[in-house]
Amino acid sequence: MKQQSSFLEELKLFKNTKVLTLAAMLTTMSVVIGILCKNFLTFNIYYRITFENLPVIFSGILFGPFVGAAVAVCADLISCLCSANPVVNPIISVGALAVGFLSGYVSHHIPFRSEKLRIGMSVALAHLIGQVAIKSVGKILWYGMPWWGVFLGLGVSILVGILEFFAIRGLLKHSGIRGELGKVLGK
Repeated sequence: MKQQSSFLEELKLFKNTKVLTLAAMLTTMSVVIGILCKNFLTFNIYYRITFENLPVIFSGILFGPFVGAAVAVCADLISCLCSANPVVNPIISVGALAVGFLSGYVSHHIPFRSEKLRIGMSVALAHLIGQVAIKSVGKILWYGMPWWGVFLGLGVSILVGILEFFAIRGLLKHSGIRGELGKVLGK
């Protein structure tokens, strides 16, 4: 019953104008980062170093799984529509949703002894399941990526995930950011 009331509280965040504004800003950041990485850090059609998940994971950690998932799906759809070939791959969109949802779920619903472990597990599971597993299936089925490409994607996700961990941890430790987030969340 406690879990259900917790989920209901998280859904109420969609009524908070400040939360929605910050979620929209994080969505925009994800789109812009994704476009920049597509233009400058793409190796081939399957692989690129991208930090577009950073604002998505950050939103999940801040606001929970539902806002994280909404930011992820909106960012993915907008990014697809802004690309040269505006085709939405639904499997990759589900992978994006999983990144946002899992980062929020792990952060808000699994108890950890330290904030570092909470952030680390949020980032790791979001990348492993959403980015590596689900999005790789989408790339294999839609774009013909060879199956062994999953391992290269795993390597890229480990590197990016480590950098995202330190970025999110730094943001959450900053007293100014913590103060403003407290105002947004009413804490």
